[in-house]
Amino acid sequence: MAIQFKQKFKRVNKAIRLKESLLAGNDTLIAWWYSGFYKNRMDSSQPHVLVIFRRLVAGIVSDEVIPRRIPLTALGQVRIGSVWKGDVCQAETQWTKDRFQVDFTAGAWRFTSLEHARRMRQAPPFEPETFKLQYENDQNWLIEFDLANGGKLLIPCVEFFSRCYGRSGEVKRILATYRWQGQADSVMERLYAPLDTPDEPGKWQVRLRKRLVKGDVVFLAHTKYDPYTQREAKGIYAQIEAMHDPQQKYPAFIKVAPWFEGPAELSVAGIPFDNGKSFLALQVVGMSDPQGLLILRSRENSRDAEKPAPEGSPEAWAGVPDRVLVKYPDIVDLTGDLEPDHEAGAMEIQDPDFEILGESRAVIDVRAEQATTVAGPKSDTPMPSTVSGGETHSSGKGVGYASIHARPVFESHGMVRDMWEAMLRLQTTRPDLIQALSWFTFKDGFSSDPTPGMIALEPFDEDADATATARRFPYLDPTIPSLRGVLVARLTQSDGPTYIMEIMRRPKKITADDGELKDAEESFQGLIFRLTHENQLIPWLREILSRIRHENGVFKRLTGSCPGIADSFSHRLSSNLASDCLPCEPIVLGAIAKLKGRTSPADLGA
Repeated sequence: MAIQFKQKFKRVNKAIRLKESLLAGNDTLIAWWYSGFYKNRMDSSQPHVLVIFRRLVAGIVSDEVIPRRIPLTALGQVRIGSVWKGDVCQAETQWTKDRFQVDFTAGAWRFTSLEHARRMRQAPPFEPETFKLQYENDQNWLIEFDLANGGKLLIPCVEFFSRCYGRSGEVKRILATYRWQGQADSVMERLYAPLDTPDEPGKWQVRLRKRLVKGDVVFLAHTKYDPYTQREAKGIYAQIEAMHDPQQKYPAFIKVAPWFEGPAELSVAGIPFDNGKSFLALQVVGMSDPQGLLILRSRENSRDAEKPAPEGSPEAWAGVPDRVLVKYPDIVDLTGDLEPDHEAGAMEIQDPDFEILGESRAVIDVRAEQATTVAGPKSDTPMPSTVSGGETHSSGKGVGYASIHARPVFESHGMVRDMWEAMLRLQTTRPDLIQALSWFTFKDGFSSDPTPGMIALEPFDEDADATATARRFPYLDPTIPSLRGVLVARLTQSDGPTYIMEIMRRPKKITADDGELKDAEESFQGLIFRLTHENQLIPWLREILSRIRHENGVFKRLTGSCPGIADSFSHRLSSNLASDCLPCEPIVLGAIAKLKGRTSPADLGA
């Protein structure tokens, strides 16, 4: 019986074609469900995942299933709900999106499946009318969390593994393919390069192997230092090995647990059921980081030492082609049946972004003081049109390496809060630049509490000389008595304090590129200043907080009256943001740079 599909679709343009995987001809297929793992007979360095597809015709989903084996590293491209024709993704299902507070502590969640519930004579995790699967006793495991409203959140284990165990496909490939340790190609050898410096008490150090991405570091730090994470990570290969069917008639249905313990937040997309109390998550959109010790991150193939290598130093990475980020309309064939050539180039393929919810984990990039090698000449080998995420082997096949990974993105809490969180992060990661951070209000003075206080703008007196626009400005919502706040942050630097001021913005709606309405807010510049004498702070703040109302938030018109040095700065977000960098960190650094080299407060007071 055909399945009436009520969800809407969104057209997409993807840059990959699944070579030798779908073989669907002119049929339109929808990726419906992730199943188990198979060892790969063609490319032993990359397991396959059985993905269940169904035909899609005019919004009607066929009851017939079409199983296809997809290379593990490609799973982030083949999301549940993605629509394929001619082996190319053409649309994505617009599932319902929601966020949940859950507990990852052992005992606070459980594994379940349709088969397990039937065998235990329990009610199924979800009914067929919620989401119809091929078998009533489907053996694929799900993680089940209890929700505060009495409902439950269900996440397929394969989806959790694909999205939450690091950001790169390479981490998943290694965990699913190799033994943990004791041999040259073990998991530990492939994930971690030897440290350049000894471990430091109270800090976790991770030196990433060259195929890994910066966003992998939080998971890998816990895998290295946290016994709980290490135990769960070890279980991936152990389960596949134990359940592997040499005849390949049956896949290995593995359990994948949350990899840290404690409270967590999840952003997911899928289907609500049980009158909205429960949720079947078919896609994980984002997750919170576990909090813990500071992570020091370095790379095996780092090229950013503080001092360049002396002349005559040996060459590194000679003959390696540049990596190319593949974007539509360019199309590359992604295969799981062939291994990349040794000399072939590498292509970056981006999985859907992964949202880092709440407070992100503090990570410091460690730079070597002195480079010991210089870059060797690049290879002029043309970039192949077929790529694979497997291990490089032999030459001459015309197959390049596919570096597939999700970009970590950080949710916005509004520009004022985002700027404050960027300053907090820089205080940790750049103590050479920001030695201390505090906020100021007239009531509380200076405070280093991580939740910032703000100074409310004062409304005009009835008889004040002010325009109607100026009279509305002190209110976030002119229809209700909610005053607009101003953040005053003090950044203690080696040569004295620097201040940054930010104005709260009114929320608004804008039309995105895809035609949908999304949340946004007003746009204002910020103000950065330094004072000749610190006793000038309160008088200057009272003056500028009064005058900014008349200027409708335009700081640029007031910088000349600062008793020191001041400048305004914009908040343009970078399109080439480094991984794990909060969006506003470059803005804070750019603002600080605006005052660099200008007359110092000490000189002003001389």
